[in-house]
Amino acid sequence: MNILSKRDIMKNQNNDKKYCFDIIFEWENILAQQLNVPILIRSPLEFKFDEICRKIYKKVKIPFYRWFSLVDKRDKYVIMFDASTKRQDGIYNNRNYIPCLIDYFLADDEYQMFIKAYRRNPLVLVSSREVYEYLVKKGCPVNIEHFPLSLPDGLWQDEAFEKMYDLVMFARQNPLLVKYIDIYEKRHPDFKLVRRKYENGHYIYYLSVTGEFVSYGDSREDYWKMVSQSKIAVYTTPGMDGTRSDANGWNQVTPHFLEEIAGQCHIIARYPNNTDTRWYEMEQICTSVNNYEEFENLMDEYRNTEVDLKKYKSYLNRHFTSKRAELLKEIMEGNGML
Repeated sequence: MNILSKRDIMKNQNNDKKYCFDIIFEWENILAQQLNVPILIRSPLEFKFDEICRKIYKKVKIPFYRWFSLVDKRDKYVIMFDASTKRQDGIYNNRNYIPCLIDYFLADDEYQMFIKAYRRNPLVLVSSREVYEYLVKKGCPVNIEHFPLSLPDGLWQDEAFEKMYDLVMFARQNPLLVKYIDIYEKRHPDFKLVRRKYENGHYIYYLSVTGEFVSYGDSREDYWKMVSQSKIAVYTTPGMDGTRSDANGWNQVTPHFLEEIAGQCHIIARYPNNTDTRWYEMEQICTSVNNYEEFENLMDEYRNTEVDLKKYKSYLNRHFTSKRAELLKEIMEGNGML
């Protein structure tokens, strides 16, 4: 078994989202170490070829990209993370590759596209429990297993972080929670809020009241510094309140939730009660607020209290990537692939 990574491709300086992929590379490193398997680097040429094949296939239904299998020398099973679920066939839709789907945001009428894009793979790992159960209910002919997302080992520390700000607005924001934050800031002049904007090719964190520069947010290190310095974090699942317009109503729990726990943040959240949020037992960490009054009460409380580090660590012990490596081994063995 091998792990196929596109880390060299993401070094492209024109890619302003490259820091978001760092967590994928951290997962790959830990899985490779725990399972004692090599990491193969996907070349830019191979990656580009796959993109071109998928675009052409949308117009010409001739699977000429099958020729790739004639020159592909990877004779072992290859695991690869798919940041987004494919809607059309491509060079990796063959018997050697095991995709792990991070985001599945396909609409119901795109289900058949999913089947065609992954039908030749011997196994597809689905990170969302909500999506996994949806596909099972559909009678999906693709061999699928639930393989949830995780927190890279090493982010947690037993000592308390020094908190500099009441709230840092990192990552994608829920529009309703942003509205609540705006109201709260107006009513509480002492509220130390850090906002984020994208300007001149950089993510920039700044103090909301004064506009004073706090930090860049271009790297994984920049992002993690801001998480660890925030007393409180807001969190939402992608399909909640129109947070992601392309989510098509899907609400899987994302790694940001686990990172906010590792950052020792109190969490104020908006999420539905679904199979994914129940699988992650989110109610153990935070409730979903229904109105501004609930939001304000929690904000007042959390600004003046410490998180329960013992509780947080106990929770994360079930969701470290090393634990997922054990699960992956079980899945592979159960499918006769090890």
